Amino acid sequence: MVRIAAVGDLHIKGEASPDLVAALSGLDDSADILVVAGDITNSGRLIEAEAAAELLARSRVPILAVMGNHDRRCLRRKAFYAILARAGVDMLDGSVRVMAFGREKVGFAGIGGSGGGFWPEAGPDAVHSRALQRLRVKARLEAARLELALETLQGQDLDHLVVITHFAPTINTLGVEPEAKYWMLGNIELGRAIDRFPVDLVLHGHAHLGNPIGQTPNGILVRNVAQSVTGGVVVHTLERGKRSNHLDWPSFERTA
Repeated sequence: MVRIAAVGDLHIKGEASPDLVAALSGLDDSADILVVAGDITNSGRLIEAEAAAELLARSRVPILAVMGNHDRRCLRRKAFYAILARAGVDMLDGSVRVMAFGREKVGFAGIGGSGGGFWPEAGPDAVHSRALQRLRVKARLEAARLELALETLQGQDLDHLVVITHFAPTINTLGVEPEAKYWMLGNIELGRAIDRFPVDLVLHGHAHLGNPIGQTPNGILVRNVAQSVTGGVVVHTLERGKRSNHLDWPSFERTA
């Protein structure tokens, strides 16, 4: 089996909380890889990235991450990436990684995503405006980038396929977030792209008032791993030869 530790929305400003430091320190005892579902920093400042890099390096496992909306405030994206890379953080942005864990071969596709809403298939519509229409165009573009990334993983004889985003691909994990904010929290286009592939697990953050478990319209498991939702780092176990669906989900263990 493959043990995926996941957390989102760290919002690092300076020193991390002792609980988070403890959860990430020596994570190699309980996980094979760490996934960070965006908003690593609070404002995208390089000094915050330095603090985040120091924190994440404590995990001593491979790290995959995507940018969140707060990280995107950074005006020096290359420097931001370089700081995190020195700590072993591999940032995905419409890109993929194939990694082997013993006999298990896992494909990861990652993208930050965007808002845009879930109307008309699910959730309320937002107020129509030019800004919202532009956001919906971006939602379609981000979904197309994710779909292209997933296409590159086809035919690679994978045991598992995992998608990492910051924005939600379904309303199922939005919990008690106000309906008026749904258009800011994710979009249905991401869910449509994911449902075209044999994905085992989707990890996202961003919805701080959400709930931890949901699914796409086709029943693919979705986990909201925002720190405020899970209370810390959580470990997801994927078992060999066992694909996830809405009736048969991998185990979910809270570690901090």
